[in-house]
Amino acid sequence: MNEKNIKDKITKKINRENVKAFLKKQGLYVLIFLCVAAAGITAILAWPRDDGSQPQVGENDPASVIGDTSLEDELAMLTPKPSPAPTATAMPTPSATPMETEKEKPNKSGGGSIRLRKPVDGKIINSFSGDELVFFPSLNTWATHNGTDMQADKGASVSAAMAGTVTEAYTNEADGGVVVIKHSDSTETIYMGLGDLLVSEGDKVNAGDVIGTVGEIPKELDLPSHLHFEYKVNGVWKDPAKFF
Repeated sequence: MNEKNIKDKITKKINRENVKAFLKKQGLYVLIFLCVAAAGITAILAWPRDDGSQPQVGENDPASVIGDTSLEDELAMLTPKPSPAPTATAMPTPSATPMETEKEKPNKSGGGSIRLRKPVDGKIINSFSGDELVFFPSLNTWATHNGTDMQADKGASVSAAMAGTVTEAYTNEADGGVVVIKHSDSTETIYMGLGDLLVSEGDKVNAGDVIGTVGEIPKELDLPSHLHFEYKVNGVWKDPAKFF
C-alpha cells in the first residue's frame, strides 16, 4: 500500500468521525431544517400552476356545499322569518252600571228624563213637524208645525204639564187664548186655543193645575176642536209627544 492510499483512508476516517461528531452535536437543528424544507416543498407543489388548474375541492368542503345549494334555498335562508303575531289580551268586562231610578228612566218615546203631563185627555190629530213644512188650509200657506194638536171638546179643562211660573197669559186673533209657563231656566210649555184664561202672569202652578179651557184657534179652524201644545228646551221646539 502506497502512501497516497494510506492518506486517503485516513482522510475518509477523519471525515466520518467529523460527520458523526457534527450530527451528535447539531442533529436536532438538522431535523428541524429538514421539516421546514419539506413544508416548503409541499407549499410549492400546492400553489396554483400557470395552466389555471386548481386543487380539487372535496365533497365535505364548505365551498362545494354552497355551490350545490339552489337559488330558492339561498333566498329562503336570507329571508327573515315573520315574527309570531301577538296574543290578544282579553279586555276586562266593564262592571254593570247601577239600575236607573224611576226618575232618571227615559220614557218609551225616547224623550229623556223629563216627563210631561198631558194637558188634555184627547188623541193627537196633528203632529209636530220639526223642520218640515206643512200646509195650513185656513191660512193657505206652508209653515212648520211647532207643536202637537190634541183633540178636545170646547170647554174641556186644560191643565199645566209641569210645575212652574206663568210668564205670559193673553189672547190674539190667530191663536186664541195663550198661556206660557216657565218650568226652569231652560224649559217652557205653551198652550194655545184657550177659551177661558184662569191664570195670570206671575202665578205659580203645579202639574195638573187647571189653567184654562179649550176654545178655538182661528188659524186652524179646518181642524176639529183641539188644544195646540208646544214644548221648548233652550229656546228650541221639541216634539211634546216624546215626553208624555
